[in-house]
Amino acid sequence: MIVHRFNDFAAFRAAIGGKPAEQASDHGAFFQTTDWFELLAQHGLPAGTPLQWLMATNDGSPILGLPLIQEPGRLTSLSNFYTPLYAPLLLRDGLNASTWPEDSLPACALAATTHFLRHNAPRPAVIQLQPLDIADAFYPAMRNALITAGYAVDSYFCFGNWTLPCRGLRFADYFARRPSALQNTMHRARKKLERAGAWKIDIHTQSGESLGAAITAFETIYQRSWKPSEAFPDFVRRLCALAAQRGWLRLGVLSLNGVALASQIWLVDQGKAAIFKLAYDPDAARYSPGSLLTAALMEYVLEHDAVDEIDYLSGDDPYKQDWMSHRRERHGLIAFDLAMPRGLFAAARHYGGKELRIWRTGRTA
Repeated sequence: MIVHRFNDFAAFRAAIGGKPAEQASDHGAFFQTTDWFELLAQHGLPAGTPLQWLMATNDGSPILGLPLIQEPGRLTSLSNFYTPLYAPLLLRDGLNASTWPEDSLPACALAATTHFLRHNAPRPAVIQLQPLDIADAFYPAMRNALITAGYAVDSYFCFGNWTLPCRGLRFADYFARRPSALQNTMHRARKKLERAGAWKIDIHTQSGESLGAAITAFETIYQRSWKPSEAFPDFVRRLCALAAQRGWLRLGVLSLNGVALASQIWLVDQGKAAIFKLAYDPDAARYSPGSLLTAALMEYVLEHDAVDEIDYLSGDDPYKQDWMSHRRERHGLIAFDLAMPRGLFAAARHYGGKELRIWRTGRTA
């Protein structure tokens, strides 16, 4: 097993043959592809952010890629607030991320990668990866690989993740199980909209002039909403364009009398619908446009896409429990090279802070 390091994405893409990567997690799909990492690197990070693209090969064949951000003395996963789930790229046809026994190619590739990082300059004192699926085989495989390479390793909580397993579920049956308060809210909202004028919901899935207008509507609503301004305004527009090209986009817009009141970006890939972005105009809150639009998109992905799972991605917002049925967690891994002064100092701060939080709260950090 040989590990190669690239500081340029174009060189990395050429080395893996320019092919889209396999999905790397049962829950990831789109978010573990070269398309996603390229988009994030080019449009979702500050300009000039130094990156490392690691690739493990076996007999010259690419097996696994690990996209990373390079900081002074530290390597972190190529992820940020746009990232609901991080996992490596599987680069060989037929690899299956659902089971990674210790002698499997992906597990061996991770072992080779962590050994490479520990013994080759520039040597990181700290490695941090997040957010990770603790139920996915990558999590224990990466933890074991880091420990075997000689790092001190700890884990930590990132955020909750609400989902709805829904294979074979029809929308009418799904909605009948929603809380009565939500059903009543929807009923009243429709009546208010009907009294206010002509309203409609459009769901955009393909490239074209109408998609550009829908993205602009989303951006306008988002700016008027309660949410903070986009750190990278071009990211969402390029994400929608890419997702439309790949057939993944479900961009919903609810409008009243020709004025957009709510918009949501969903991504559908490999039987999973991810609710990526949502916003509504707070001046239109009396119409509950966000809830009406969520219901319309739920109906679309259940009836038209027949998805197996709907995923609210990041966060434990209370409203998500009205729409979803199951909760899981995303965690991070942090590894310290105790043979390096910077790693020893970082470990002391991390473990010391963790013990202090336990002492203050009486709970594990």
